[in-house]
Amino acid sequence: ERFCEMYLAVALMERGVKLSSVGGEGPEFYFKICKRRVFVEAIAPGPGTSLDQVPGPKFGEASRTPTEKILLRFTHALEEKRKKYLLALDKGIITHEDGYILAINSREIHHGAGGNTLPFFIQAYLPIGPLAVAIDPKTLEVVGSHYQYRNKVSKQTGTDISTNAFLDPNFQFVSAILHSRVEVDCVNRPYEIGFDFDILHNPKALHKFNPKILPWFTSWIYHDDELSRIDPSL
Repeated sequence: ERFCEMYLAVALMERGVKLSSVGGEGPEFYFKICKRRVFVEAIAPGPGTSLDQVPGPKFGEASRTPTEKILLRFTHALEEKRKKYLLALDKGIITHEDGYILAINSREIHHGAGGNTLPFFIQAYLPIGPLAVAIDPKTLEVVGSHYQYRNKVSKQTGTDISTNAFLDPNFQFVSAILHSRVEVDCVNRPYEIGFDFDILHNPKALHKFNPKILPWFTSWIYHDDELSRIDPSL
């Protein structure tokens, strides 16, 4: 998580965003949008340890992408940070007037950085399932397509976990999810710091912000049951 925090901080500061801290407790830092504080919390979820653990790669062996297990890692990360947010709120570190961005780095989840038809981090927080394609049986041409509705995934114990957080009033405190898949070391690094970021804006957020405020990252907007993508302006 410390790596995620530092990487995001550098990406923002290099673009002229002024960061501030409230001390040792609460989210890592905040910046201001139109005089409103926007706190940023970082997390790098691992593959898990229970029956729902996302298996690691097996070289030389084909395997099926465990979509539901991957989505559970994202939903767990948000729920974990929600508990910490409520503690910070209770201590007065954060107020209801502040915005909140959760930054997630999925590099430790095998296949978690990608997605089948949409990025997994989007499928984890909106009721969007697999892509269904309609084919004309006579011509075998594709005549239509749509995303199936999915508002939950199931754990191995049979417990259902919601993938509907961004339509749930309990998560209105989240302004957006900022996702990164980057792995940085002496060999691997992005062409430009922050170029890998995607932002999913919460359609039900108490404090939304215009995607143009952070134009360097790919933005995803969910409105009237439709998802749109805004490419970064470099």
